[in-house]
Amino acid sequence: MRLWQQSMVFLARNESVKKFMQSRATMSELSTKFVGGKDITEAAEKGRLLKNRGYRTSLFYLGEYVQDLSVIDRTVFALKAIAKNLAELKLDVHISVDPTQIGYLIDKKVSCDNAFEIADEIKNVTNGVNNSAKNFLMLDMEDSSVTDFTISLYESLKKASLPTALTLQAYLHRTEGDLRKIIQSGGAVRLVKGAFAERKEIAFTRRSEIDSNYIKLTELMLSNEARRSSFCPIFGTHDDRMIDMIKEIAGRNGWKKNEYEIEMLYGVRTDIQEKLIQSGEQLRLYLPFGADWWPYAVRRIGESPKMAKILLKSIR
Repeated sequence: MRLWQQSMVFLARNESVKKFMQSRATMSELSTKFVGGKDITEAAEKGRLLKNRGYRTSLFYLGEYVQDLSVIDRTVFALKAIAKNLAELKLDVHISVDPTQIGYLIDKKVSCDNAFEIADEIKNVTNGVNNSAKNFLMLDMEDSSVTDFTISLYESLKKASLPTALTLQAYLHRTEGDLRKIIQSGGAVRLVKGAFAERKEIAFTRRSEIDSNYIKLTELMLSNEARRSSFCPIFGTHDDRMIDMIKEIAGRNGWKKNEYEIEMLYGVRTDIQEKLIQSGEQLRLYLPFGADWWPYAVRRIGESPKMAKILLKSIR
């Protein structure tokens, strides 16, 4: 399994392969399985169709670790434009962003200014249009070198009364302390396990430890204190065991199904997604869009060798 994942990471980072795949006349089956569209219009329409089926969405403009100011400007433009489109369609204006997408690698101030600009746009387009607690600029969490900045950015946005939420990773030792502070302030957190290779000094490295901490943090997010502070709990996971635990803890503590969310990637474990919708759970799909789809899509293939046939069809 590790060799397969390493091979997919190589393909994801190979510029020649990426240029070949993304230059094809039409998007391949691989891209359409995991990506909501190649542009703003297609992504907004996909969000509308998913809403009709009971799914909520969090839009993400594709691109990673960007150091080109022109690319950063396009990203900010795309996210502001999709915010307006989502509001016009009366959908949740829920947008995810990586700090490294919007300038962190160039200058922290550039990333901060751009985050404020996007969050301000979300606030403006949702004022009286589709105003709900589900309208957020969701800050994605990257590797540990960006953790302090991302949390500080979240705090600054919240202090400015802008709609924001934060992703926290269960495998980091520090997360319990970070989470307790946010619960006290009545914020919003998306809890994920964490996908980067971190040192054991700062992170749990065994799966059993990460799972145990995820459950411990879930208990905090669904506690009476969290309810009293109007905290918004979001659980990012494809692990059906974790999902069952989330549902059990929520039910035990008196949380209704519309008071918390489960979030999954678009196109991943669709069987579980449909069951959750049918059972009345609030499910949000992380919905990427944009022309730079190859690195993201091929990493999804890397998570399961069973999907190799999709990759082979794409390369024909």
